[in-house]
Amino acid sequence: MNQAGGADPGTAMSPYFRRSYHPSQEGSLRTAVEYLAASPAARTAAGAVGRAVMS
Repeated sequence: MNQAGGADPGTAMSPYFRRSYHPSQEGSLRTAVEYLAASPAARTAAGAVGRAVMS
């Protein structure tokens, strides 16, 4: 734990830096796409990108 009481970010993220890591270990692509389709933040960001491309 760090001084703020949370997990140490270096330790918490370490699985992502292992050679054996693959994103499929986190869940399915279908679940990720469904989450992004329903996420207000992701939808807002996608709209902002689309508006920037169109201008």
